[in-house]
Amino acid sequence: MGAAHSASEEVRELEGKTGFSSDQIEQLHRRFKQLSGDQPTIRKENFNNVPDLELNPIRSKIVRAFFDNRNLRKGPSGLADEINFEDFLTIMSYFRPIDTTMDEEQVELSRKEKLRFLFHMYDSDSDGRITLEEYRNVKWSRSCCRETLTSRRSPLAPSPTGP
Repeated sequence: MGAAHSASEEVRELEGKTGFSSDQIEQLHRRFKQLSGDQPTIRKENFNNVPDLELNPIRSKIVRAFFDNRNLRKGPSGLADEINFEDFLTIMSYFRPIDTTMDEEQVELSRKEKLRFLFHMYDSDSDGRITLEEYRNVKWSRSCCRETLTSRRSPLAPSPTGP
């Protein structure tokens, strides 16, 4: 009974830190175990077989963001070698939609956190600014994304420029 009690306390603590419900935490825990191969931590290599990331032109930036100490709230720079479940939830919380029950201050804080997360994805040298080269990488990623989406269109789909 003690173990069950401490587990529910841990879930409540994670709910408070991340904004996820207990059901969402349970679902994300199953995904974490699937990605980690039932290990207590995930390494970058574990993301190599994620179909949703396979053709994503910013795949490397997304994976790197999971291990960026700034996003994990563990320091001003550097990358972690591996992340645990709580770290995984922290990163996944950046992808949560803004909750309609939040007050204005909470909404503003959530938006700032999401923007900071995106900023860290493109500030690859962790110097606190987006350089011209980093900006060019953003533009290149976006153009590659459009090309990938265009090339993946069904041959039966109408052309965006007309028949």
